[in-house]
Amino acid sequence: MTKAKKIDKSTIEAIKKLLQKYDLQDEDRIVIDMKNSIITEYEKTSISDLMGIRGTISDERAQEWLKENEEMRERW
Repeated sequence: MTKAKKIDKSTIEAIKKLLQKYDLQDEDRIVIDMKNSIITEYEKTSISDLMGIRGTISDERAQEWLKENEEMRERW
């Protein structure tokens, strides 16, 4: 899994300025696919998505993973 990295304020402001033409709001969350040159709306993973991989990890681990991901997103 790729580790999230904090972006400094001046870089965020520069990115916002570059993306103004896409009519994004400050509360929007997006994913930028550099390889395919696309921007998509970020979709929060739900527990049902995690349960879709039920055979791969235990229910307990799925719950832990969800909590870890939510905590990581809050730090962004």
